[in-house]
Amino acid sequence: MPKRKQIRAEGRGTSDDTDDSSNESGSPSDRPDGKRVRWQGKGGLTLQDEYSEASSDEEVSEPSEKTQQTCLAALCSHGSLGCAYYDPNTRVLSLLEDTQDTLHFDLTQMLLEQVNADVVLTSTRSDDEFIDALNGHMEGKDSLFQIRPCKDFAASKGKSRLLSLSRFATLASDDHVLPPSSDTGSDSSRDRPHNAYDFMRSRREVTGDPTAKRWNASVRLSNFASVDSAPLCMASVGALLDHIVRERASTDFDDDGVGSLDICDIEILSLDQVMQINADALLSLQVFENESHASVHSDKTKEGLSLFGILNNTKTTLGRTLLRTWLLRPSLSLQVIRDRLDAVGCFVRPENLSSASLLRTHLKGLKNIPRIMGLMRTGKSKLVDWQGLVKFTYHATMLRDSLSELHEASGIDVVKKLIRALDTATFKELGSRINEIIDWEESSTNERVCVRPHIDEDLDNRKHVYHGIDSILSTVAEQIADTVPPDFAASLNVVYFPQLGYLICVPMLEEWRSEAGIQPIEGWSFQFSSEYIPVSS
Repeated sequence: MPKRKQIRAEGRGTSDDTDDSSNESGSPSDRPDGKRVRWQGKGGLTLQDEYSEASSDEEVSEPSEKTQQTCLAALCSHGSLGCAYYDPNTRVLSLLEDTQDTLHFDLTQMLLEQVNADVVLTSTRSDDEFIDALNGHMEGKDSLFQIRPCKDFAASKGKSRLLSLSRFATLASDDHVLPPSSDTGSDSSRDRPHNAYDFMRSRREVTGDPTAKRWNASVRLSNFASVDSAPLCMASVGALLDHIVRERASTDFDDDGVGSLDICDIEILSLDQVMQINADALLSLQVFENESHASVHSDKTKEGLSLFGILNNTKTTLGRTLLRTWLLRPSLSLQVIRDRLDAVGCFVRPENLSSASLLRTHLKGLKNIPRIMGLMRTGKSKLVDWQGLVKFTYHATMLRDSLSELHEASGIDVVKKLIRALDTATFKELGSRINEIIDWEESSTNERVCVRPHIDEDLDNRKHVYHGIDSILSTVAEQIADTVPPDFAASLNVVYFPQLGYLICVPMLEEWRSEAGIQPIEGWSFQFSSEYIPVSS
């Protein structure tokens, strides 16, 4: 029967949780308590009992197929991505060390398309946007998507699982490194240990020295991955190997854990479209260099003498981020490299120097639009953000005009893409609409966004009431004064708080105080008093 894609949300007490394929043995002890969320194509998310008939005998008929599923475990935290991938056909475990992904998760999409895994695992602590990107890619595919508990993704667990693999744990016998026994007796006497060296040699031949095995495995593992500088990758390895062990345990009763996994090789995951450079290579090539701040009291760093610092002539935040991404993952596409080379050649032509300088000027005026749009969607935008959006519409329009003035740029693919992306008509309409709505002068005076009159009738009425609040408070004060005895308070003050309503303040009199507390007149209740403004209402 065809496989179904599912999303599992699991909480505490689920360290031994498995998916449908791991429950095929039918053993009740293998089924965790609780509920799970299952994704079934277009049917949406449905909540089912772990003991439901969904894991019936129909799914037990394909144990051999499930053991051949390719599996990918990925973890993303604060924009950094690390993952591990296992191909059962080649028996190779591929690792992608921690690297920075883009805002749109381009590396993640590239990785998913290349690997095309049957099972994708991630942690409950992964970034929400990352989980949405995985879910969007897996939707409609004949694949399985699981969100595992965060304790399954632990860097220490991943390192321990890797060291337990037979490829690393096996320690060859090196008898020549031990001093030979001085005993020259019979063969039977030589077989028996006569000193400490013989005893340790025989002990290692039988069981192996655990300390030596661990040390040897750590040294050999460092040839494949930077364990200490890639915690996300190590965490993904731990979750991936645990998943493989659970899958094998459902069909193989002689399973011996991680040590029995048939993994013949471990390699760095190579991407088809870009070159993935690990942290050691970036440091050795001095592509990036972080220098400490001049002040010993500051933890901030800056870019030092590096390749990125030399090449970084960008004028925008997004341009700086894009250049950093290009140096982190250089493109392997000859077409992309040729297009960039042609664009550089066009911009450095003598007749295009003035237009290129004008382009840099307008680029400098562009703000971080993705951040501004995010603030606007959440309602946290300020006046400066709206001003930045209006400036963007102006500078983007001018960029389009400057690009059209370049000589011999009609065949440059980069320039054609920019011209198509810069819709000047939309930008002009957006900028005009914002200027018609926002009263910039009043907004600057009040330090908040103010809408011009006659834009919204209900808003105009509320503004009218708000601006006339002083006269309303005076009227309310006169009405309240008529109900207050003259001997109780000779004066009072009325203040309006939007969250509370009308607050009436009267001077405190000493005769109000008694052993039972402050006693105001009938119909009033004491709220609080201050040194200067006692308050009752």
